[in-house]
Amino acid sequence: LALAAAGFQTARNGLARSLTGKVSPILNSWSRFTFNLPFSTLLVLGLVGWMGVPRLSAPFFGWCFGTAVTQLLGNVALIAAFERANFAQSITLHKLEIVFTAVVGVWIFAEYPSPLGWAGILLCGLGVLLLNLGRESGPAGWRRAFHLDAGALLALACAVLLVFASFLLKEATAVFAVSNPRVGVGRFEAAAHTLFHTTWMEVAMLSGALAVGRPGAFDGVRAHWPRMLGIGMTSFAGSLCWFWAYSIALVAYVKAVGQIEAVGAVVLALVVWREREVWRQIPGVAMIGLGIVLVLFG
Repeated sequence: LALAAAGFQTARNGLARSLTGKVSPILNSWSRFTFNLPFSTLLVLGLVGWMGVPRLSAPFFGWCFGTAVTQLLGNVALIAAFERANFAQSITLHKLEIVFTAVVGVWIFAEYPSPLGWAGILLCGLGVLLLNLGRESGPAGWRRAFHLDAGALLALACAVLLVFASFLLKEATAVFAVSNPRVGVGRFEAAAHTLFHTTWMEVAMLSGALAVGRPGAFDGVRAHWPRMLGIGMTSFAGSLCWFWAYSIALVAYVKAVGQIEAVGAVVLALVVWREREVWRQIPGVAMIGLGIVLVLFG
């Protein structure tokens, strides 16, 4: 599930990157959630018809709201990073979330990886720093791995926000499963309902913000709706895989396997946007791959 999610997310981020400069970061993010909503709605309607109406509690909606806010802000931060840094740098830096995930998981949510899992997680984090070291800009030497410009800071802010979003949505699926014992260990129904309720909240918040703050912002939808539809479709598929994976495994492990997205970002950067500096980031890609293998064995 994590590998599939990473693939869909790479495609979604590539489409979102292609809209930078054409629409605002907020409208770009709005397209992700708005064009996702029809698919998640149809899925939930199908589940309700098959399984019946689930029991939804106030804590469930509270966790969904927290997920919506943090995920929405994280997505806007990533889109803004695309406008200030190259695609590969933005994606790889925001993949430092794996390190943040392990720390937050132990500190707040009592998720403890095995020693081999910790080794893989740390190796993935080092791989991302090595990718950053291969950039053309920044100070000389090893300090380049930690050099933070505006684009890098936005990508890191995205990483932190998405870490909390991941744990919050996991709590939402857990509360749903407690209220609906029929869900069982598979938790697909819980993931689908969490995705739906999180998405409509995000659409409501972003639509309101755009209507009040930027009344003419929706004019760009008519010109770019085919690409926005692609963003929504890949967002739905990727989010469903992420939500389901988080509900049945340690968040740190899911994030570690999802590091493969950084490899996909490097390929897109080379093939589509001709970002030549990416050639120097190949060692980091290899280290991330090794880290994923350790996580899987762990």
